[in-house]
Amino acid sequence: MDVIDCFATDHAPHTLEEKDSGNPPPGFPGLETLLPLLLTAVSEKRLTVDDIIQKSVINPRKIFRIPEQPETWIEVDETAEYEIKAADQFTRCGWTPFEGWKVKGKVRKVLLRGQVAFKDEKILVGKGYGRNVR
Repeated sequence: MDVIDCFATDHAPHTLEEKDSGNPPPGFPGLETLLPLLLTAVSEKRLTVDDIIQKSVINPRKIFRIPEQPETWIEVDETAEYEIKAADQFTRCGWTPFEGWKVKGKVRKVLLRGQVAFKDEKILVGKGYGRNVR
């Protein structure tokens, strides 16, 4: 863990048709599964919550000079257990390499710049609500 600076996902939501093409694009969908996978590692004592905070919030902010984002946070149920299913993902690609994996920890709420953007499995902001923070 000492040599890892940050946890990230390239989140490349290419469809299976795109991936099976003669010139498949790199990457795979991972944005929605990153935190549950990391929280599962915490429940298995392979990581700590502090590791997740350091390597997915604090260090990337320093490395990439990302400003603090006031009134932006997530609420997580660390005890929620479920199976990752492509049908439950929001990504456009319709698949996940983690199909069938059992995980522990679920995002319940996302507050973005003071507005609830996600709550109880529902996206509550429209397309384009995101913002380049650099």
